[in-house]
Amino acid sequence: MEAMASAYVERTPWTRLRLEALYALVEPQPEDRILDLGCAAGALTDFFSGFGVAVVGVDASPAAIAKARELFPQLEFVEADVRQLPFPDDSFDKAVAGDLVEHLDDETFRAMLRELRRVLVPGGTLSIYTPNPRHPIERLKARNLILAQNPTHIGLRTSSELERLLGEEGFSVERLDWKPSFFRGLRVIERALGPHVESLRYRLCIRASAKEGQTPRGV
Repeated sequence: MEAMASAYVERTPWTRLRLEALYALVEPQPEDRILDLGCAAGALTDFFSGFGVAVVGVDASPAAIAKARELFPQLEFVEADVRQLPFPDDSFDKAVAGDLVEHLDDETFRAMLRELRRVLVPGGTLSIYTPNPRHPIERLKARNLILAQNPTHIGLRTSSELERLLGEEGFSVERLDWKPSFFRGLRVIERALGPHVESLRYRLCIRASAKEGQTPRGV
C-alpha cells in the first residue's frame, strides 16, 4: 500500500501512463457517479474526484481501505467484495477497473460483471486497464526471468478473451485500445509496430457498456 501510494503522489512514469489511459477511457463528466473497483490505496478514486464527479472506491482488503481513508479522508471508501457490491441498483454511471481484473479468476470476474450490470445504469460503462499477457515483459515475468511475476496475477487475459467474457455477461465492447510502455527504447518499437503486432501492446485498454434489456449469463 505504501509503495502504491508513493507512486501516485510522485507521479512516476508508470502512474502517469495509467492515469492518462484511464482518463481517456472513462471520459469523466461533471456529476458522473463513478465506482472505482479494487481501489487499493485510493489513487484512482482521488484522481477522478478532481473532475467534479461523485466517486466511491471499493476494495476487499481492510488494509487497503484503511490506507485509502488515511490518505484521502474527504473521499468515500467501502470495504466490499466485487462479487457482492453493497449498493442499490442503478447507483453508478461508470465503473473503473484499473489493474484489477488480472487479479481475478474467471468465476470472480464473471460475478463482478453481473454485479456491475445491476449497479450500473442501463448503458453505463466499465473501463478496464490491464497487462497484456503476450507482451515480452509479461512473458519474462511468467518465467521469472529478469522480472518476477506478481503471484496474485492469476487472471491475465488477452483482449479477445476479455471481449468474450464481457459479451457473455451482457456487456458490449465499444472501445478496444492499448498503450505502449514507458521504457524509452522499447516504447519506440511498440509505437511503430504495436498497431500490427499484438505482443507489442504493453497495456490493454477496454471500455464496455452494459447492454440494455439483456439478462447476463448465469442470472
